[in-house]
Formats: sequence, C-alpha cells, structure tokens
Amino acid sequence: MDLTELDKAIIYTIYRRGNRSKKAHFPIEAIRRGFPTHLHGLIKRRVKYLVSKGFLYVKPHPSGHSYGLTDLGWKTAMKLEEEL
Repeated sequence: MDLTELDKAIIYTIYRRGNRSKKAHFPIEAIRRGFPTHLHGLIKRRVKYLVSKGFLYVKPHPSGHSYGLTDLGWKTAMKLEEEL
C-alpha cells in the first residue's frame, strides 16, 4: 500500500506526540498543529483515509473525535522511525 509523504508524517506525528504509545489518541486539531495552515484541510481528509485503510482508529468523545494508531499504524511508525 502506497502512503504519501503527508500520510507518513501524520502517522509519525501521532506516534511521537504519544510517546510511542499504542493507546495515545489526539483530536484532529492536535494532529494538525505544527503543519502549515494551507495543509490543514488536506490533513483532515488524509486522516479519514488512514482510518478507512486501517492505520488509525477513531475514538468518539462528547466534544468530537480523536484518532490513534492501530497495530498496523504503530508498526508503520516504528519502520518510519528506523528509516530516519
């Protein structure tokens, strides 16, 4: 499965901000933080794509949704870290 550089950056961002934890999850606003503002809409669409492909999961909250790494997403993030 081909991931774009933005997809990889999203996965790696969740991985790093969650201190490499499988249980960490963040709202979309926290995931977008640090990326250029012109990419924020695209990031939201790519997060939904990554959920549909099984890299991320959705955790509903009363105030919205947060997103975390599935096992596939976590393993992908570990591979990305090794490549750095």
